Parts: sequence; structure tokens; C-alpha cells
Amino acid sequence: MNTRTRTAIAALVLTALLAACGGSQAGTNTPPPGQTGGGQPDQGTPYTMTGTVKNAAGQPIAGAEVWADNTLYYNMNALGTTDAQGRYTVALPRDQIGTWRAGGRVRTKYAGQWYDLTLVPDTEAAFATDAGAIRNFTLKISGEIAGGGTYGGKLYPYAGGDGDFDLNRVEFTLTPDGPLIDGSAGSVIRRFLDDRMVRDIPIGKYVVTARYVPPSGPSRPMVLMGRDEDVYSSKTTITFHETPDYGLFADLTVSLAP
Repeated sequence: MNTRTRTAIAALVLTALLAACGGSQAGTNTPPPGQTGGGQPDQGTPYTMTGTVKNAAGQPIAGAEVWADNTLYYNMNALGTTDAQGRYTVALPRDQIGTWRAGGRVRTKYAGQWYDLTLVPDTEAAFATDAGAIRNFTLKISGEIAGGGTYGGKLYPYAGGDGDFDLNRVEFTLTPDGPLIDGSAGSVIRRFLDDRMVRDIPIGKYVVTARYVPPSGPSRPMVLMGRDEDVYSSKTTITFHETPDYGLFADLTVSLAP
């Protein structure tokens, strides 16, 4: 083999080695924390569902009830409760077939009333018993629900007095009266009606005022009367009540100020 042939072979070998190494010294494609090399989330511990429950602000929620619901058998659940850091562990029965889906709720007393609030898991995917799963939950008190509806409450106003005004031109201002039901700080809400109601109000206690905004001319003050009140005032305080037909709602009567 002559010198020219040996040189050509060496060049080909070097090229192949560089290609196998990616032709570059840039990194080794190490997956980020919480993922495997295939880009999947960390797997759970076999026969166990674990995770955390937090509000939308990321604050932990203690005392929340969490369960794994068997997809094969009706009303077969494994239960757990969150600790002070919002963490939970649910042990899954080893002798049951079928897969599991995560669910949860928070039962809390707020403004003198009891509320049952649904927790939202980070995924609805079912998982096998022997695989286990990590499922983190969020308590949502406003925002859209997949499939329709909202997590927030609704305010239904009714026209009082002689009713000589357009209810759709009434602007309502809702000012939080203390922390919201999940412990977070609320913000002032100013809205007109959307199909006869004020929609998706974060669940809490609010002081409500209103003004009438006619098509022309200055706005006019209004007076309000809550559901348990019998006289009008420049403001009223609302909390939300729950019924099967309307969900979480509040109502009041509004009229032009004299």
C-alpha cells in the first residue's frame, strides 16, 4: 500500500470519528431535571400516588382530600390527606386490577359558610398500580373549565325600583373584603353584565358598588340591596352560595339612586 493510499484511508477514518461524535464539542444532551432521556416526567413510586396541593399562587394547602379512583370498579378509591406543606401520599392496593385517575377536593369554612371546592390535577391520564404516579393539584377559584363553565362565582343582579334603566349599562365594582377563599389576595373587579350576569368572579367576599353609564351624559350613582337586606344602600357585601342548578352564585337588587 503506497503512502498516498494510507493517507486517504486515515482521512476517511478521522471523518467517521468526527461524525460519530456529532462533529462538535457541544454538550451531551443531558435531560433537564424532572425528565428522563425520552423527555417524559419523573415516574412515580410503584403502588403509590404522591404529589402536592397548592393554590394558584403556589401556596401549599393543608387538609385537602386526595384520592386515586379505580377506572375499572365503581366507587373504589384509595384516599390521602395533605400535610402542612401541602404534600400527600396515597397507598394503592396491590391486589386490585385496573388503572387509576387522580381526584381531590378541599372542604373549607369561609365567611361563615362551608364550601366544597374541586382540585384540578396536572394531568387526567390514568396510571397502572405497579407504576405509581406523581400527581400535583391546584385549587382554582377562577378561570375556564375544560369542557365548559368556570371555576369562579357568578353575580346575578336584578333591576329594582321602577326599573327605568338598562341593566346592561350598569357597571359593577367588586372590592375584596379580606383574603379570598384560597388565602390569596384578591383585586378590584370592574365589569358590566355578560348575558345577565357578572361571570367568573374569584371566590371570596366582596363589597359591591354600582353606577349607571348611559349612552350619553354623565354616569349616575346607584343603590343596592343584598338578598338578606330590606333597604337600599350605596354598597352591599356579597358571598357566594352553591346550588345544583346555578353553582356558586350571589345575587342582589340594584336601582338608580334617588
